[in-house]
Amino acid sequence: MVIDSELVLKIAIPIGSMILGLILGSVIDGYKSKRKFKKELKNNNFIDISGNDWFAAWQTSVENTMNLNTECVLMQQKGQTVKICNTEKAPENPKGGYLWEAQLQFFHGKTLMGWYFPLQQENITSKGIMFLTYQSSKRVFFGKWVGSSYDGDLSNGFVVISKDRDDSLRLLKEIIGKHTDKVNIIYDAI
Repeated sequence: MVIDSELVLKIAIPIGSMILGLILGSVIDGYKSKRKFKKELKNNNFIDISGNDWFAAWQTSVENTMNLNTECVLMQQKGQTVKICNTEKAPENPKGGYLWEAQLQFFHGKTLMGWYFPLQQENITSKGIMFLTYQSSKRVFFGKWVGSSYDGDLSNGFVVISKDRDDSLRLLKEIIGKHTDKVNIIYDAI
């Protein structure tokens, strides 16, 4: 059997060029993605809050009575986008607690803004928006949520997210105690 070297070259060169093009395209795409991520991280003062060791304390209500919930939450950050989900239902709120996820934008390493909604299997209608401010030296988020809840279509409350469940609850109680005139849980808008 005689191999035609010209035929091998006619086949090998286009295939080699195609493979090289795919590899080069993949490398360029990876570089662009890393560059974009570094730029977004720089815009957030190189703060990366990813991790599963955060704890949230929420002011909410059940049957028109204020309730303070705590939950373990997971944060996944990719540049300015932060996804948050709870990994457990609040043990303090068996009637109104649910699994949820959120998507927020992180601005200047200080402010998180976005929305949250229940997981589909929860079969509830609670959803809303969050505004959080980050104190990086203390690794604590303070903020408010506004949305529909167990008690109605227009509710709101304070939230604290920190690295310790007890600290989150303690700080939430401090905020509520200092700002009693600003705490509004609206059950029925009309």
